[in-house]
Amino acid sequence: MPIYLFKNPDNEEYVEVHQKMAENHVFIDDKGVEWERVWTAPTTSIGLQTDSDSHQQFVNKTAGWSVGDMWDYSKEMSEKRKSKRGYDHIGEAHEKKRQQKIDAKKVK
Repeated sequence: MPIYLFKNPDNEEYVEVHQKMAENHVFIDDKGVEWERVWTAPTTSIGLQTDSDSHQQFVNKTAGWSVGDMWDYSKEMSEKRKSKRGYDHIGEAHEKKRQQKIDAKKVK
């Protein structure tokens, strides 16, 4: 179960609470005080540069991810390539191959 962090609204006291992802992420203590949820980014990497052109970095980073997460990350890398060059050369190459496969099936 994931751990969620909450802060007491009256002081700087914090508590970690195990909750299911499907639960409402609310913590109310024994006194009836509702604590504020603290948002953290525990999986971020500081100082590491992602090469938007590196196939291997993409494969290594997305190992074990869901398809939706990989699509989101792929879109993010595509946007980085577009901002860097003005176009996404990898996305265009993929689209060209995809279109060739479609065209080949139409001929048959």
